[in-house]
Amino acid sequence: MLNIDNNDTITAIATPPGVGAIAVIRISGPLSFNIIDIIFQPKIKNIKSRRIYLGYIYSKNTLLDKVLINIFKSPNSYTGEDIIEISCHGSIYIQNKILDLIINNGARLATRGEFTFRAFKNGKLDLYQVESLLELFDSENELDHNLALNNLRGEVSRIIKTLRKKILNLNTIIEFWIDFSEEDIKKKNILDFKKLLVNIRNHIKDLITSFKLGLVFKKGIAIAIIGKPNVGKSTLFNVLLKYDRSIVSNKSGTTINYIEENIYIDGIKYRLIDNAGIKKNTLNKLELKGIKKTLENIKKSEIIMYLTNKINPKYRHIQRYYKDLFKKEIIFIINKCDLLKTKLKRQDSPILISAKYGIGIKDLLNKLKSISERFRKNNNKTIIPNRRHYEELKKALFKLNQIKDNIKIGIEPEILSLILKEANYSLEKIIGTITNEEILFHIFDRFCIGK
Repeated sequence: MLNIDNNDTITAIATPPGVGAIAVIRISGPLSFNIIDIIFQPKIKNIKSRRIYLGYIYSKNTLLDKVLINIFKSPNSYTGEDIIEISCHGSIYIQNKILDLIINNGARLATRGEFTFRAFKNGKLDLYQVESLLELFDSENELDHNLALNNLRGEVSRIIKTLRKKILNLNTIIEFWIDFSEEDIKKKNILDFKKLLVNIRNHIKDLITSFKLGLVFKKGIAIAIIGKPNVGKSTLFNVLLKYDRSIVSNKSGTTINYIEENIYIDGIKYRLIDNAGIKKNTLNKLELKGIKKTLENIKKSEIIMYLTNKINPKYRHIQRYYKDLFKKEIIFIINKCDLLKTKLKRQDSPILISAKYGIGIKDLLNKLKSISERFRKNNNKTIIPNRRHYEELKKALFKLNQIKDNIKIGIEPEILSLILKEANYSLEKIIGTITNEEILFHIFDRFCIGK
């Protein structure tokens, strides 16, 4: 359970449990320097912040370990309090003996996320940055990692704070309407109000729209491999995975349900989806279910790999059709190129491959990387990857839309002011200006004890 009101001294092992070369033990709070003065030798006469000291940890007269201690003085530390980090050898025995020694000299064991909670409580991080830190811990690929780092720097927090100020400005205009009834002044203020309202709504819409891209960065870029039955979709799927995951058979319609696996290429995560073949005029219920799921996966994907095993002079038309229909990037691929009677240059579009023999796979990967560059370019944009933030932004936009509609019918300014406060409340919940214990417990309980 998170200790919301305590200001005592806490300690915990910050490195993962188990044996390693070194371990890090953290102490944070008002007794940090007193404790280190008792257990560390040689004595440090004038402790300086952001310095590392080499010495020994003693329990009374018993030597426990040779260590490095890293000093951070309040307020210039992670938690905003005095912090000491002890780097000791990774023996479990040593770690536990030092931890017990610190607790016996006035500290207590930290709860999950308590170091980061103190950083939040002391204004070192807002709640959006705290959740970005969790996203950073969970990041599995370059796009997700960069996104979490950008958000941890506080760019989104600054935008939310700016939007809050603008909403307060809207409220100031409303209060002016209440206090002054002159029609000419009020008309000008209404125009200013509408312009500012449009500006705020557009910014929030952009953040809401960015959520879909944030999910792509977190979950991976979805690629749907599609085509008619028996063109080699499952073989290509296995080749890209570099192991046999899909069943491969010469019999048409072997894949009746989709299979999804993750692959990583140059630090980017992709969700590769092997789909059932698209077949015309079938009455088989299983095949119809498979085709329906294929169409659903196409809609959910960012990239389509359309696979065929013969040269089709209408391939550009097919390519344009799928691109226009689904608004997706499409890679048109001719498989089994080793069996083609008509020879095409491999550099030409469509991409020629033989999934069975690994021919042209490098060309396919290069094409995939070039398409993925646009995702890299978007990596520095303001993007919301967290569903809690997304839901609060939708609530704020809903309230602002209510104001837009209510102005037209001349609703009382006092009611508009209340609706504005509700919109502002949703933004405040994102950055933690207003919180409740349930939200805090849910967020900080996701951290480990030493963070």
